[in-house]
Amino acid sequence: MHRTTRIKITELNPHLMCVLCGGYFIDATTIIECLHSFCKMCIVRYLEASKYCPICDVQVHKTKPLLNIRSDKTLQDIVYKLVPGLFKNEMKRRRDFYSEHPVDVSNGSNEDRGEVADDDKRIITDDEIISLSIEFFNHSRLGGAVEDKPSKDQNMIANKRYLQCPAAMTVMHLRKFLRSKMDIPNAYQVEVMYEDEPLKDYYTLMDIAYIYTWRRNGPLPLKYRVRPNCKKMKVSHAQQEGQNSAIRSGPESDSASDKAGSPSGAPSTSSSLPSPGTPAQSPLPQLPVNGTPAAAPPPTPSRSFTQFGGGGSNKPRNVTLNGSAATSSG
Repeated sequence: MHRTTRIKITELNPHLMCVLCGGYFIDATTIIECLHSFCKMCIVRYLEASKYCPICDVQVHKTKPLLNIRSDKTLQDIVYKLVPGLFKNEMKRRRDFYSEHPVDVSNGSNEDRGEVADDDKRIITDDEIISLSIEFFNHSRLGGAVEDKPSKDQNMIANKRYLQCPAAMTVMHLRKFLRSKMDIPNAYQVEVMYEDEPLKDYYTLMDIAYIYTWRRNGPLPLKYRVRPNCKKMKVSHAQQEGQNSAIRSGPESDSASDKAGSPSGAPSTSSSLPSPGTPAQSPLPQLPVNGTPAAAPPPTPSRSFTQFGGGGSNKPRNVTLNGSAATSSG
């Protein structure tokens, strides 16, 4: 079973904060020699007076240290997504700065000027409201089933519902909402899906938007399906197997007890004598009678009876086997 571990943002602060200013990374920049990161403004100011890394003291460059630093967009995106409100506050600060100090920033991007449109916005906050659509997952559509176009569109419109939920809402809350609205019994489970992939209960709407790169060009498209509860099916299946095994073991135990009560080692009374010319079979062991151990059976010949007659004589020879007399001719 999948286990989730919640980590506080304070535990990640050493990896998200600049050692020069003590704040979270803004325009994260990394030194390529040692891979230590800082705010862009902080490291540029520091390298004006020094050519060594502030953390490990490695030489960045002999003469031009600014040549060995690179902007780290991936790290900056991680910081913006992990620290609530940081992106929004930074964009507002940049807009205020450029409104008070009008300069030509035509070469910069919208993010540099703090003018990020809603369509281009990549950061989602916990308290933000996300529009989503939810509809029943139709497996036949994936199989390429051919349907009439008007009826298909009408069914899609009729089955689709629209919701507005906080970005911090989890898939588990959405499942409970669907179960209560549709009165689904506990014998069935509700699965929330993105396209044809089931979603984990601990995913938030913000996680789904980040994982599946939702571009805000429409409601977040989600689907759901109702399936029998797997746990109850497994329990009932195990109980049924136990009953079947008990039924199968009943006749076997009866037959085993019958075998234990019957004298399986008793010799057969209708055994016939071996015919001349065939090897004699070893006799079966005899059970003791009236507490007296049975006498050991005489040794059995391993060769044919004709070999006991010496010199090829044809004189009949009497042989005793298990207390019964037999006459063999040489």
